[in-house]
Amino acid sequence: MRIRTLHLTNFRNFDDITVDFSDRRNVILGANAEGKTNILDAVHMLGVGRSHRERRDSNLVKFGEAYYRIEGVFDHIGVKTTIEVAYNADGKRIRLNGKEARGPDLIGLAAVVITSPDDIDLVKGGPQLRRRFLDIAISQTSREYLKMLQQYVRALAQRNTLLRDARDKGDRPNTAAWDRILVEAGSRVVAHRLGFLELLTPKVEANFKLISGGSGEVTLPYESKSYDAGGAGASVSHEDAADHIASIASAFMEAVNRNRDSEIARGYTLVGPHVDDFRFVVDGRDIRQFGSEGEQRTSVLSLRCAEATAIEERLGKAPIVLLDDVFAELDNARGAALISLISGFDQIILTSARQSPLGGEKVNRIHLKDRMVTYDGEA
Repeated sequence: MRIRTLHLTNFRNFDDITVDFSDRRNVILGANAEGKTNILDAVHMLGVGRSHRERRDSNLVKFGEAYYRIEGVFDHIGVKTTIEVAYNADGKRIRLNGKEARGPDLIGLAAVVITSPDDIDLVKGGPQLRRRFLDIAISQTSREYLKMLQQYVRALAQRNTLLRDARDKGDRPNTAAWDRILVEAGSRVVAHRLGFLELLTPKVEANFKLISGGSGEVTLPYESKSYDAGGAGASVSHEDAADHIASIASAFMEAVNRNRDSEIARGYTLVGPHVDDFRFVVDGRDIRQFGSEGEQRTSVLSLRCAEATAIEERLGKAPIVLLDDVFAELDNARGAALISLISGFDQIILTSARQSPLGGEKVNRIHLKDRMVTYDGEA
């Protein structure tokens, strides 16, 4: 699926703007604060129904306005699809070809992969960022995963309410019904995550070697408190758990029972995929703790490029790859390696404050100045 046209109304810093994209290579050129990143974020919204940067839709509305509207026209083998995401005081609305739709209806339509310099926090930041990465990436290829994740989140909220009330009243709650749903949905969430990490790992390793110009064994171990009898957390191999949902569920329920008294005392659930994590490990070194910033950035770019390849393999069609000023943080050698790596992707939209970093490739240059768009054409 390729995006042809993007129309924004009252989104971020834009009043009303239309951007036309070519089939393959698009570079948005402009000074800082012109809104280049906002255009990429709008495309991301059409792919997954949510912003890459903001949790609150109200923060995406242009200052002084009451709503935003994003509309994209997409094409896949000659079939056009129009996706609209809009927001006002009544909430968010999604439409497909003019008909009301829900977020899950976007799955498999216009998959997107986005990366920016801020993505280094995927390595350096907290585990919630890595969980969010997995949830968005896997949800784009699996409606089942999204369904299980939603069931898990609902069960978690209900269970936490019971635990909190019990803590405040000094009671012992009956959480059995929510325990069952939590474990059934959560074990499938974990199995999907493990399977996806198993798919990603060799791709991340190959990408890391290409961008860094070196060698090294890369692993992405999944960490979960649900499998560690000692309660301190454990790394779980993909091979041991990915195809064994029953064993995951059994271990998860044991962890729930083991932690019940502590959960009542604290008023919330202590184990499950909502507190799990994964690590970037190169030659046995945790890159978060023992990697240079260059290695950390290389790890993230390797991960994002692997994500794009994995999504294409699972969906049978390429995602739109969004690159937000990523070349500014790379030296010439790593930049050239990244260009080589992304040359195999289908449609790319990247931003730059300087000339196009894509060298001799045929590129649609989109100039952004004073919230207005001009084009060089393809060159």
